[in-house]
Amino acid sequence: MIKKIFKFYALNMRLLYRPIDGFHRMKFEKEGTLRMAFLNFLLVCVSYAFFNQFTSILVNQDHPHWSNSLWDTITIFAVLVLFCISNWAVTSLTDGEGKFKEIFMTVCYAMTPLVLILIPATLFSNVITMQETGFFNLLVGIGIGWFVLLVFIGLIVIHNYGVFKAVATVIFTFVALMIILFLITLFFSLIQQLYVFINSIYREVTFRM
Repeated sequence: MIKKIFKFYALNMRLLYRPIDGFHRMKFEKEGTLRMAFLNFLLVCVSYAFFNQFTSILVNQDHPHWSNSLWDTITIFAVLVLFCISNWAVTSLTDGEGKFKEIFMTVCYAMTPLVLILIPATLFSNVITMQETGFFNLLVGIGIGWFVLLVFIGLIVIHNYGVFKAVATVIFTFVALMIILFLITLFFSLIQQLYVFINSIYREVTFRM
């Protein structure tokens, strides 16, 4: 059973200690699958929901009833898709070789450290004292830092970039992401104002009739 699980999760585990080789296998040897990438994303969402609900009050001041796991999942997925769209748009203009599917799979596979760390960190938070919360923050920080590093390495491999070009591309990706978020916000604001305008006209007409 353990061997079957390890075989199923083999590429994810390889990325933890040999990320360049792992992403190379994913892109050129087609070892990764979109289904497995999406499964990894769902595991992160489950781990994050567990993290939000059950971390100790020493490190999480938010009340568990305030969190909404479904809304958190939708938010994470929306940010993930927007990041992939932004990166694809930027790299299409800078001779990047990665496709949208490969960018999405890269980010999802890079989430493996979060899958492995969030639940143990949650359990650890319930057995520590106030003086030991620094170890909890360090553990979570390692998971996040590891995830960011894997995403960066993955983007280098799938786009066939050098380090400096990859850094510049990531910066422009976040700029593009901010622009997209601004346009989305502006669009919904205009829709809301249009609705208010039409509703006010409708009320005025019905009142006069």
